[in-house]
Amino acid sequence: MSDREQNFGSIYDLPLQNASALAPDIQKRTVYGPGRFWDDFVMRHFILPAHKSIPAHKHEWDHLMFTLSGDGYVDVEGDRYEMKTGFWTRIPGDKTHEYHNYADIPLEFFCIVPTRGDPHAKKTSMRAERAAKTQEK
Repeated sequence: MSDREQNFGSIYDLPLQNASALAPDIQKRTVYGPGRFWDDFVMRHFILPAHKSIPAHKHEWDHLMFTLSGDGYVDVEGDRYEMKTGFWTRIPGDKTHEYHNYADIPLEFFCIVPTRGDPHAKKTSMRAERAAKTQEK
């Protein structure tokens, strides 16, 4: 693989990851994270279909988000924050939040969390740690 292929590309060419636990039909791809240039955090790309939601949930870590396209909002414990093209949002840890796409088009956004906050990244990180320990022996 060339340096260009390793360091450049389209998010739409990255493999889809199963995120059906968040919402049916949601698309998820990992842009950066363990095994892809960033061990401590993960930047995910999500596409939430038109008129769909991600139900209320909470975790101990912050979410740092940037909306690429669409019109929706995130409800954080009763406060509504718009998710429109070019908007950024920080969702503090330990706050109940839910996402809503109220438009006729998909809501597309990046979301950054610590590695422990993403099941795929956590698994990748744990595998890398085990491999490193095996090589040390």
